[in-house]
Amino acid sequence: MRTCLCIILTVGIFTQLEPLFDNISISRSPYLLEFLNAAVTDELASCVHPAFFGGSPLLRCQPRQTCWPTQQQWQQLNQTLGGHLHKTTPLGAPCYGNSSEYNEEICASVQNTYNSSLDRVSHYGQTFWQNWEACGTSGCSLLSSDPAEELFPTCSLGTLAAYYVDVRAASHISATLRFSKEHNLRISIKNTGHDFAGRSVGPHTLAIWTHNLSSMSFHRNFTASRCPMVNAHNVGELGAGVVAGDAYRYFGEYGMDITGGYEESVGLAGGFAQGGGVGDFTAQYGLMADNAIEFEVVTADGQVRVINECNDPELFWAMRGGGGGTFAVLTKYRVQLYPSLPIHTYRLVVNISNSDALRALLTLHAENQLAWSDALITGGTDYYVNKASFGVIHPNFDNGTKLKEATMAFNHAVGNIEGITVIENDYTTFDNYTAYTSFSIADARVTEPAGISSLISSRLMPRHLFASSSSISSLVDAVLHGIQTAHNLINTSGTQVVFETPLSNPDVDRKTSVHPAWRSALWHVINVAEWEKPLAPATLKKVSSGFLDLLEPAKALTPGGGAYLNEASYEEPEWQQTFFGDNYPRLLEVKQRYDSDHVFDCWKCVGWRGRQDSIVVEFSIFNIKFTLAYTYSTSEWQLASKP
Repeated sequence: MRTCLCIILTVGIFTQLEPLFDNISISRSPYLLEFLNAAVTDELASCVHPAFFGGSPLLRCQPRQTCWPTQQQWQQLNQTLGGHLHKTTPLGAPCYGNSSEYNEEICASVQNTYNSSLDRVSHYGQTFWQNWEACGTSGCSLLSSDPAEELFPTCSLGTLAAYYVDVRAASHISATLRFSKEHNLRISIKNTGHDFAGRSVGPHTLAIWTHNLSSMSFHRNFTASRCPMVNAHNVGELGAGVVAGDAYRYFGEYGMDITGGYEESVGLAGGFAQGGGVGDFTAQYGLMADNAIEFEVVTADGQVRVINECNDPELFWAMRGGGGGTFAVLTKYRVQLYPSLPIHTYRLVVNISNSDALRALLTLHAENQLAWSDALITGGTDYYVNKASFGVIHPNFDNGTKLKEATMAFNHAVGNIEGITVIENDYTTFDNYTAYTSFSIADARVTEPAGISSLISSRLMPRHLFASSSSISSLVDAVLHGIQTAHNLINTSGTQVVFETPLSNPDVDRKTSVHPAWRSALWHVINVAEWEKPLAPATLKKVSSGFLDLLEPAKALTPGGGAYLNEASYEEPEWQQTFFGDNYPRLLEVKQRYDSDHVFDCWKCVGWRGRQDSIVVEFSIFNIKFTLAYTYSTSEWQLASKP
């Protein structure tokens, strides 16, 4: 997805160094300049993931530089961590003949569960989406639908860190941060690896892996840390690594529901909740960030803090929607729970024979959305050029009457659209959310298989667009443009229209840092491309830029609007406004206060400065150290330090 940069330096460079000592710019040294520019090639010596392009002005250490830790220093860190530092083994490595990890027996086990989301996320050496664990033509993946097939000629780390810390306590994070500061290492933070922009990995980083912080507890009466004003009943505590499916079952045993998401292997307390957190209860109770009560975190200085509206309130606010991996490493999440409700569902699956029928169906959906939203009916629709699938949900103590009443007119009208063939049309009631997820999780295993590649773009569509026939027509035009364009780029693409928005929680007091556009949105429109085998670079670029461009009609309808930062285009050029809105200046102040050294930088996160920063190369000739920097904004090499 992103550009991988390779830099190769040899000692032959020393013949050109003498003229540099009195000139900081090396543009006057044509032979050296030519050599360095030629070094930016596809022959990988070290692959620099774009997550490396953080906002830090500091020079981060890379392998083969003299600052890189020695084996003895890595061993000392491992001792400090009680044996929880590990060298990364890609998930597919046991199946690659060139890998030192090759093992037929282990390979068979990997192949057997390769596309299982729960098995996949329990291993550091992967990302949920294959394209974010690879770097160009470098990686170690298998084909999701047939794991006997290798996707690359040889096995390499791709974008994965060479070393990761399997965190089991907050003290492990503190020790890791101290070590990274001593050796000037860049940090990456990974939970389950679902990030649609690959932010949770990065080559040559020291990775903090929080997935095994998996404890849970239920507090009928919760006392907050030094903050009586937020004491509450029915509070759940999740370790950072708890996945959604486990949380639903655990709190369901107490007769409680949690405001989680759709896919069972998503880590709820990680980037999901810290970026907002959208799910089936969002219409009723708000986003997961709206329901946060207290966090335990480790800040960049290594300090373990318990934060809430009284303790470090600005940091608490920033981590309620301002994005994961940015302000601190979260270890525990305390969140409001709600008594379990019966779950009433309406499922409709149709085939679509032509574009007029698709337009008519989408228009009918938009015309009914106001009534559904006002009734706190939630769910989503998967639209393709030739089919659509509706999953409509209403958590409520009634017997499903309100859902049927709200959808009756829509249900009757669908069958009258010429070119629409109804395949499924049924209403079902589940006793509680745990029972419902036994169905929805099985569905997600089919609709969201693990280990494939994915690329998305999205936009939040506000309420006023549903107010008149003319505005609905414009809205439908924009969504249809996305559906058709996405299909033309990759014919397996579809568009999700998600109507899970925080209608009951306007957040008038701005207690969270999620994009304000959420509060007026009725639709979260997501264009989704999925594929299995790596695309040719030219094709990948065409798809990536095409998915960004197809948003233009939607953006024209929503000036000053935004997108869900967890599910948006990684190429978004106006990312500050699109992901954070007018919260960005305040978020940036929090970032500068708690992480002024940019320890927790990530791709288009708060404080990210982009390619205006430098890629730095340190080398030594005859025990004389030199540091060169390549600045993207000027395409210029400079001598950053000299003897």
